[in-house]
Amino acid sequence: MSTPVVQPLLAGRSEPNPYVPDVSTDWYRGIAGAGAASPEWFQVFSEVFTEGAIIAFLLIFGYLFWRARRDDHEIMARAALLAPVTVLAYGVSEIVKSFIQEDRPCRAVARMSTIATCPELGDWSFPSNHSTIAAAAAVAILCARPGWGWFAVTLGLLTGLSRVFVGVHYPHDVLVGLSLGALVAALLPWLAGLAVPVVERARLLPAGAFAFGPGPEVDREDETVQLPVVDDSTVQFPAVRR
Repeated sequence: MSTPVVQPLLAGRSEPNPYVPDVSTDWYRGIAGAGAASPEWFQVFSEVFTEGAIIAFLLIFGYLFWRARRDDHEIMARAALLAPVTVLAYGVSEIVKSFIQEDRPCRAVARMSTIATCPELGDWSFPSNHSTIAAAAAVAILCARPGWGWFAVTLGLLTGLSRVFVGVHYPHDVLVGLSLGALVAALLPWLAGLAVPVVERARLLPAGAFAFGPGPEVDREDETVQLPVVDDSTVQFPAVRR
């Protein structure tokens, strides 16, 4: 890995970006500066992690969806909505980016060395898409499978922090991205409630059963037939004539 390159101040920029708080710039200098000064092996790990975390979330989505194939309709509905809710959060983030158009700190902050190569001009910084996706994925997983919640939330927070550490986002980009993703993903339980009847009807069809799985299995062999209990004292036998 080559030595981090100093990102110069964008030519012609004399006024500070009005959307960037001074405290966020100060934190960026400290966190991204620590990243650039870290050992080379850790820089390589950080650059791989900041992109690989999103792939890790996708793999978790796939596993949870497959696992839900034999679960009840609500659990399957929640698992099926993991990816769509995350994509929805990403779409909202992109819309916000198009209005704010905040330049990347690796280009706007003078005399900064960064681990990652600065994205091209026009790839706006606010909010952080990676942070939005990570938070949406983490909260969605928490809603679908609470047992996975702490791992997912930890991975999401580390993903957001890594975006500042490698030098491509301000801290406030990450904080807003995490908040935005979490808010959108919080809709998952409500959306799953709407989707439960769809999953239930789909599982009755061959294609739906193939896509969503058969649902909970019922072991017919273990089923027992309950016969009514008859009290012998109440049984009336007809009289027999001789």
